[in-house]
Amino acid sequence: MNARSPRAPGTPTRHGRRPIRSSLTGPALANPASRVARFEADARAVVEFLQRTFPDELRGVQIGFQTVPTGRGESEMPMLYSVDRAARSIMLYRMPIQRSKGLHVNDDEHRRYFVEHCVYRAVCEYLGREPWELLPGRFDHF
Repeated sequence: MNARSPRAPGTPTRHGRRPIRSSLTGPALANPASRVARFEADARAVVEFLQRTFPDELRGVQIGFQTVPTGRGESEMPMLYSVDRAARSIMLYRMPIQRSKGLHVNDDEHRRYFVEHCVYRAVCEYLGREPWELLPGRFDHF
């Protein structure tokens, strides 16, 4: 032990000078890899893409996220999203989308694809169009 850093033997040091400091983030910051943050980031990316691609059709349409379904609006898939044309809104439900069963591969990539799929379906239903009409060429490989 040297005179500059009093520490117990075997305690890790930073470049041999002082004890290792705690992380910069600390416990007060939100986890950027949490289910909520990951869902919102994935869904918001698709929403922004569709709003840029169809600015006239989606101008003024509110697309939001809720944890669970509320029973308002109409939808072909009421557990995943709801469409309210009168209020010009689309609501996506995070928990049912994230907990859906039936992915042929259960990994992060396929879960992200399913979130994107639900956003596309909701916007297609709102606009009264099919996915291949909304994005021609995107589904040709199926």
